[in-house]
Amino acid sequence: MGQYLQMGICYRLEVDKKRLDKLEVTLEGLIDELNKHLDITLYEINETHEEVIFEIKETVALEQLQEFMQYQYSMYPQEQWDTDCFESASVVIAELSSLKELVELAEEGRFPCFQSNIITDEVKVSAWDSLRVEFSMLVFFIEGKIYMEGYGAFLKYIENNIRESSMKWKIAGAFKCFID
Repeated sequence: MGQYLQMGICYRLEVDKKRLDKLEVTLEGLIDELNKHLDITLYEINETHEEVIFEIKETVALEQLQEFMQYQYSMYPQEQWDTDCFESASVVIAELSSLKELVELAEEGRFPCFQSNIITDEVKVSAWDSLRVEFSMLVFFIEGKIYMEGYGAFLKYIENNIRESSMKWKIAGAFKCFID
């Protein structure tokens, strides 16, 4: 089965409270585990009756996303992509004034280089237990059909590399890479 390598900014994470309670994981424990994957200080934390929701701070997204994406695009082999798409998406993103507008633009699918996706992944919370987390992403790189299994370490390498090389932008702490 072919899957796509998707890289982008996680703007929302959702965790089922029933499962959290069943595993006896506290909110603080959840935050500690999620901090191993993302910089949770970049997120506002809200709770409903059914779930814990982490949503990226609007100021972080609006102040840094466009410049961060331009930097990432500049490091990508230009012959692999239509650079007009990057430039057009960057111009439109710079004109937006809310996280809601950013998400709507990504969901609209107008730009192949700026899409929205929801990925469900497991986060280990103990030696034996994992917790399902739903990651909503602003995807700015989609690499075509990938046939691979067990590339978690490689994807973590990409995430760490982008975060380390992008220390200028705090938003890099919200960068994730999935195959879906």
